[in-house]
Amino acid sequence: MEFTALKSGLEKVFEDIQTQSSHGELPKIEQVSSFVRLCRQLHTQAPDEWADEAGDFTHMAEKLLQAVKNGLVEESVLCVESLSEAQTYCHRLFKD
Repeated sequence: MEFTALKSGLEKVFEDIQTQSSHGELPKIEQVSSFVRLCRQLHTQAPDEWADEAGDFTHMAEKLLQAVKNGLVEESVLCVESLSEAQTYCHRLFKD
């Protein structure tokens, strides 16, 4: 997948996850699984200067997946909040 399309797809899936989470709902497992898959792809394609941050983001996405698989709504909300903060930080640090 082209890098720009990958980032766009990742942002779309994450927005859907954030919407569900903001309503106190457990995100759909299919969306979270897709999100993790896209995060892993992003990590492998990331430029060297932000590969470490992409790896950390992927790790947090995997923690979200575990929370969703275990039906832990509160933990999934916290994971989504942490991912959002990490996304904001990375976008500020590494402007496109």
